[in-house]
Amino acid sequence: MDKIICLGKNYLDHSQEMQEPAPSRPVLFIKPPSVLVEPRDNGQIILPWDRGVIHYECEIVFKLYKKNIIGLGLGLDLTLRDLQKELKQKGHPWEISKTFKNSAIITPIKGLKDFPKDWQNTTFTLKVNGEVRQSACLNEAVMQADQIIHYVNEFFPINDSDLVFTGTPKGVGPLKPNDLIEMSFGPIEHSFRVVEFG
Repeated sequence: MDKIICLGKNYLDHSQEMQEPAPSRPVLFIKPPSVLVEPRDNGQIILPWDRGVIHYECEIVFKLYKKNIIGLGLGLDLTLRDLQKELKQKGHPWEISKTFKNSAIITPIKGLKDFPKDWQNTTFTLKVNGEVRQSACLNEAVMQADQIIHYVNEFFPINDSDLVFTGTPKGVGPLKPNDLIEMSFGPIEHSFRVVEFG
């Protein structure tokens, strides 16, 4: 894997909840592989709580090979929200609010054969401490699978095993130490806790 490619504002309801105008096309940004972590089921992830408020953003993740989707998973694109707002207000790039350790959390990736043929109509869900916080399907997004790959390919060289975080729907919010995260999508059922210390 060379990089993690992320789409921002690919769901209009998320732009609305952030009280920001929806762009004509989703925002693109990159996370390095060094921030990626795949927690074991019922495991723990340490986050840098001393750096400010950390927001979760649950997204469908593609794994690519020869510019084709070969696997699907779920991911959390974590954001230092206060820092991001500050950087946006100053007109500065906001990568540092997105690229801290463990800021890209993924479930195990499963092959397309493990999902229904209409997987873009399959709902994915994020629960925090047993409460549903986000629930949507990719067909509700501005861009769906083929459009996303073509769009990404306009701007970035796509390498085998690159991951694409496809954008988050409404419902983003802050995490707290010891929150229980449960993520589900088709055959994927994965849970873990975000903690201060391992």
